[in-house]
Amino acid sequence: MSVKTRKFTTVTFYFPGSFFAEESSRETDTTDPQEIAKTAPEGSFCFSLRNYIEKTTTVDGEEFKKIEADGEGGGRYYLGGTVYTLAEIKEKFSSKSSLISNLESNGWPSAILCRTGNWQPFTKKDRLLELPLAA
Repeated sequence: MSVKTRKFTTVTFYFPGSFFAEESSRETDTTDPQEIAKTAPEGSFCFSLRNYIEKTTTVDGEEFKKIEADGEGGGRYYLGGTVYTLAEIKEKFSSKSSLISNLESNGWPSAILCRTGNWQPFTKKDRLLELPLAA
């Protein structure tokens, strides 16, 4: 029996969807948010990074793979947009009652109006990347 271990990082890009955000993930060689943002697919509004450990165990010539998350995931990196506190949303966007209700019921203190026109909760773990990014 032998065991091989490999650590890797994935980037998941998020796109507006009908009810929930659509996602697309791939492995990445960099964890620099500015570098990843430069490669963001058109139509994505943010991305997140997650570390994983892949263990491959070989027993009598047969391989068994197990992939586990390594630690907690971080926040999201938003590709532009405008962050508003709950109070600002109540003042400026009173017509967004479902957004206000959603923020209040989930205890989220702020939300971001994404570059793609959709709203998302904005937590303490999240970061706003200013666009355009230098090439």
